[in-house]
Amino acid sequence: MILRTHGLENGEKAALLRMVVADESSKVLSSIETLFQSEFLVSSLDPKELDSEFDEGVCAPHFVLYISKGAMALAIPRVRRLRSQWPKSIVLLLMPTVQDEKQVKAASDIPAHKIIFKPCSKKKIIDSVENYLSLIKVDDSSNQESSLLSCLMEFAGGQRPELYVAYNRIMPLIMTLCQRLGFDWRYAQRVFTVYMILLSNIDETLSSAFMDGGGRKAKVVKELYESISKMVDLLGMTPATEAMSNDLKYVLKRYDGEGMPKDRIAGQEIPAAARIIRLLLDYHYLLQSGKTRGQSLFVINRRDGWYDEVLVHALVDMLGDEGRRCTRDVYPLGLVAGMEVAEDVYGQVDGKAVKIISRNEILTDNSVDYLQRHCEDILDITEPVKIVEELFTDDGGWDA
Repeated sequence: MILRTHGLENGEKAALLRMVVADESSKVLSSIETLFQSEFLVSSLDPKELDSEFDEGVCAPHFVLYISKGAMALAIPRVRRLRSQWPKSIVLLLMPTVQDEKQVKAASDIPAHKIIFKPCSKKKIIDSVENYLSLIKVDDSSNQESSLLSCLMEFAGGQRPELYVAYNRIMPLIMTLCQRLGFDWRYAQRVFTVYMILLSNIDETLSSAFMDGGGRKAKVVKELYESISKMVDLLGMTPATEAMSNDLKYVLKRYDGEGMPKDRIAGQEIPAAARIIRLLLDYHYLLQSGKTRGQSLFVINRRDGWYDEVLVHALVDMLGDEGRRCTRDVYPLGLVAGMEVAEDVYGQVDGKAVKIISRNEILTDNSVDYLQRHCEDILDITEPVKIVEELFTDDGGWDA
């Protein structure tokens, strides 16, 4: 095996961690060097050399970045060989051409520690390396625990793509939301990571039903709670995880006290981490169902008693204007005076398109009456009208 080292003088090399880059495209090496030159001695490896056994005498690197063009038939055996012959090396697989769900599921058979799919941004790569780097370098036990949990979640996510997607979306939201509220975001992230790991260890049909929106169905909630509570009870017996067991038990609990477990705990008595995770899991599901940020918060607003309003307001503030307004479709018979039109409304008059109402126009009693009386016979309006909904009133409260 030939490792080609780039960059630094011998005296500088000794103090650095070692990273090997195997790039099928031969286009990424210089970018990787630029990203990590302060911490790593970067060497390149021809991926073709992984098609046969290589010299075990070569000093194993701390990290291997394998960049694939997307051919699973090549990536699977090569990554397996890397894991086999360098068992203590962290292997990160970049697949910049893989995006759709079927390809993501197929890639779950590749035994890399983490797989980064399209888009393979610099931030994703840096965050992934730093996450695993902390396992090597960090002495602080709480940080090391968080890193280990994150690594376990990355592994579980490789087998369950729906959990992987939720984890990567919600983790940064937890940090930002908690920082706004003065809550320990690291603790909330640890609780959430453990919860996702628990989901990866129960019946796939059940956890998938929950991730697909089954959190509103009593039967799914009950079965999910029963499965998770057994594992949480075990965690409560260990000092390292005892503190978070109560948070984990109450993720399925609504703010008004409905849901699981069936007890009298409600409102602020529900652990803060559980309240945060419940809100963000439901928000994630709504986004996954195709709704915009504003539409998702519109639905959350209509779920009276489900969530802590302080948390919802903080989430809306995080999202800015996009979170404060949403659009929804309303057919002419459902229009009422005071509604704001989101886009121009056209009708067909004598076979020609005619603009009836302009974007941002506020509907009046007369315009609503005209539309409702003539939407079919004269205007031939067959599509719903897009209406802007304000989620908050001027005083900051919910717009009922």
